[in-house]
Amino acid sequence: MGQIYNYQEDVKTKSIWESTIVKANSSKVFTEIEGPGIIKKLWLTTFPSNDKENIELAKNVIINIYWENSESAAVSVPLADFFCQPLKLQAIENHFFHSTNNQLLFASTIPMPFRKTARLEVKNSLDKEFELFFGIDIESKVIEKDAMYLHTYWQNSIDLSADEPFLILPELNGKGRYLGTHLSLYQRNPFKNWPWYTRPVTIFLDSKSNNQKPSLYIKTLDDFFGSAWWDREDEHNTYTYQYIGRPLVETDKHNNLKIVLYRYHIQEPLWFKESIKIEIGKNWNWGNQKIESGNWTTTSFLYLNEPSNEFNLKGKY
Repeated sequence: MGQIYNYQEDVKTKSIWESTIVKANSSKVFTEIEGPGIIKKLWLTTFPSNDKENIELAKNVIINIYWENSESAAVSVPLADFFCQPLKLQAIENHFFHSTNNQLLFASTIPMPFRKTARLEVKNSLDKEFELFFGIDIESKVIEKDAMYLHTYWQNSIDLSADEPFLILPELNGKGRYLGTHLSLYQRNPFKNWPWYTRPVTIFLDSKSNNQKPSLYIKTLDDFFGSAWWDREDEHNTYTYQYIGRPLVETDKHNNLKIVLYRYHIQEPLWFKESIKIEIGKNWNWGNQKIESGNWTTTSFLYLNEPSNEFNLKGKY
């Protein structure tokens, strides 16, 4: 990539700004783009309502993205989770995502290269229709030979106990780069030092998890997401930096915790040539306190050299 002031030959800018009606309990392809090119920005919104109905829509409308006329979606994630607002719609800004308010506004600048076609679709699981407004900015140009395709994996576990591990990304055979993770947690009745985070993160790169040591082992979840010493913080404040963030920390009147974390591996890339697997382990709880169950959700972002993959990288909705 050259400097922003350098002229590039054979590059055209294309922008799509339109709207479409998405019927209740249906899927709608809202745009198809001829390649080659790179989607540089994706912006979505619809008419907002109250906070409860807004997050309900954002969790029950899934964005699907298909590359090169594939029948299986490479990206398939609820809007709220893809755009880093998984538990509460809010203003946010980081390296890849931003929103200026809590009114169903979603924007992404993750580069998404494709060679022949890109097809974008939303799946509406609600019993009501809505109007989707969308803006897409594309650079039309020849794509480098080694450019890879964006993929996601969405995973959700309800009532996960402290003795159960959580799979961020199942073992995937292929070649690519792991880009980052969004995590949301609803933890029931955490104790004073909230030992929800005393879980290790294990990453296997080009090694089979059943008989080899992991490539990376991070002992606690807050360490993995670029923080540390959660239990010693005077106040658990929010922060949103370019590559790491904690945009939401809330407790309700019953002392239940809501927290959202993200990390993007931009400066310390995770490359793999054969396979990758990422897992959150059991809670080792150094304080020996009883930990209640919680609801865990993650969205994984990665680039693969193929437009589709062996199991569609699609979680259970």
